[in-house]
Amino acid sequence: SINNSLFSPPFYLQTFAANSPLDNPFVPLPSQDQFPMIVPGFPLFGLTFDRNIRTPYVQQYNVSAQFLLTKDLLCETAYVGTRGLHLLRQVAINQARLASPQRPIVNDVTGATITTNTPGNAQLRAPFQGVVTNNGQGGFFQDQSTAQSVYHSLQTILTRRLSRGLQLLASYTYAKSIDNASGGSASTGAVSETSGILGDQFDNRANRGVSDFDRTHRFVLISLWDLPRLAFARRSTGGGWLFSNWQVSGIVTAMSGAPIDIVDSGAGTLYYGGFGGVARPNWAPGATRSTATSSVPPGYFFNPFAFARPVVLPGQPIPSSGGTAVAGVLLPGQTFGNDIGNVGRNVLTGPRIVDVDASVIKQWSLGESRRLEFRAEFFNLPNHPIFGQPDTSPGNPNYGQLTSTRIDPRDVQMALKIVF
Repeated sequence: SINNSLFSPPFYLQTFAANSPLDNPFVPLPSQDQFPMIVPGFPLFGLTFDRNIRTPYVQQYNVSAQFLLTKDLLCETAYVGTRGLHLLRQVAINQARLASPQRPIVNDVTGATITTNTPGNAQLRAPFQGVVTNNGQGGFFQDQSTAQSVYHSLQTILTRRLSRGLQLLASYTYAKSIDNASGGSASTGAVSETSGILGDQFDNRANRGVSDFDRTHRFVLISLWDLPRLAFARRSTGGGWLFSNWQVSGIVTAMSGAPIDIVDSGAGTLYYGGFGGVARPNWAPGATRSTATSSVPPGYFFNPFAFARPVVLPGQPIPSSGGTAVAGVLLPGQTFGNDIGNVGRNVLTGPRIVDVDASVIKQWSLGESRRLEFRAEFFNLPNHPIFGQPDTSPGNPNYGQLTSTRIDPRDVQMALKIVF
């Protein structure tokens, strides 16, 4: 967060000048005796800290029970929960307000009274003049401790202690994590422990949804088996040398896909103006979450036609205002106003993950303190594709399609080593 605040006042100006002379490549700036001064034409952006920031904390609670099913088999089940309060998130505090004849906005600099709402006058309706209004890259953010989280889970573990050459550990978690900002989100360029939010910056519940890292189901099985020595191998030296001391192990991981957040970079222009922003679209007429996942065209992971840009025509009520404000008449060259959409956060789920890794090990004794070991390891043994998240930005060529994988195809590696 401290690193992100380097572009805040007074260190806020970043410029690029092409074909500048080497003897004076810098842009004109006020003299140092005028420091600090806002440079006209360069609105403020960057990250600042809320004066009322609080220390984040997390409450943890759990209850568990263990059962010894047999002398070698242990079962454990637990409820595990956490609750996070005063968590950090980045809020674009200069989002434009909506005006109406009943609730006009008086610009603090010009004194003009504003009663209409267009993308062109969003900057004039903003709380702070000379400060960018958007919440995307190059936005003006404030680090606040206004995020909350809650996590509930049922966790089960089945453990078989090494017995008769077999050892295994199986775990299953059924969980849900909900918050209004997940740290490290890349949607608005945020990094590390803070995260930007989409849509209405002043509505604390607008981004409440499943966490970016939520996985409803997760199952992991780890096994190790010392293969028994075959009967005929005990009767011959060659058979014992070839068919004894074999070991097989494997790891199976299966879990639900990660949440998918549908983002429309062209939405919210009534709030963010010409500086742009990041918001979500509307549900298309008659479409629901079920429509987005059931009526999927061939070649797509979800139905991209279930979403639509939240366009508001001049003179029409702005839905996010609850009918208290309308879109203004456009001037020549202006585009229609775009509202903040009604699609919630992380409403879809990405591709599930099923991964199987295995290994086969053979050992030969070379005396009391040495042994020869052959190992063959198989990663992604079934050679199934495990896809990454689909493209979630309307207007992109691959919108709604899968374009990447998470892991490589089947990989086999072998090794021969002497252990001493």
